[in-house]
Amino acid sequence: MERDHQKRHLKRALRRSIKKSILGLDPGVRAAEEAALIAQFPALPGYAAAHTVLLYVKAFAEEINTRSFFLHAMATGKRVLCPRVQREENRMRLFQITSLSANLEPGILGIPEPRDGCAEVEVEVAEVDWALIPGLAFDFRCYRLGRGSGLYDRLLPGMRPDATCWALSFDCQIAPELPIEPHDVPIDGVATPRRIIDRR
Repeated sequence: MERDHQKRHLKRALRRSIKKSILGLDPGVRAAEEAALIAQFPALPGYAAAHTVLLYVKAFAEEINTRSFFLHAMATGKRVLCPRVQREENRMRLFQITSLSANLEPGILGIPEPRDGCAEVEVEVAEVDWALIPGLAFDFRCYRLGRGSGLYDRLLPGMRPDATCWALSFDCQIAPELPIEPHDVPIDGVATPRRIIDRR
């Protein structure tokens, strides 16, 4: 019990530290790193062959802008899904997005999310071939540190074994080894402007 408490405390401290590091980046350096990450997106392993992809919308100042990812996926004929948080159920539901302007609206905390009326995916995460997963930090084993809500921790175990999950990260978000708990699930890989960490 004490060890679990220590891990949770360490995770909270890491979240604060990583946010500070990202927001403290020189604006020119950050812009260059973000441009490099955006350019890498179409070449991430498994993406080109995927039919149904799960993407997230930028929700916080420390995240990269994912708008171009949605546009690329839709332009190349992929079925694009986006999550919406269902607070009363404490989980995410997935909806198909065909237009950023028509399908998204400010939701909880002003974060863009699918509007009412978007097509909900009945089989949900089992239909996803490839997913871009957010996180505040990642390690060399491809474990991730989220924001503490556990939403992706509940989503990831439902992915098909053959589905692929990747993340894009600033270099300052990479840690040698994150504290992990039994519910933590590693993803397949993380790409930064300077390296590729591929668990497979």
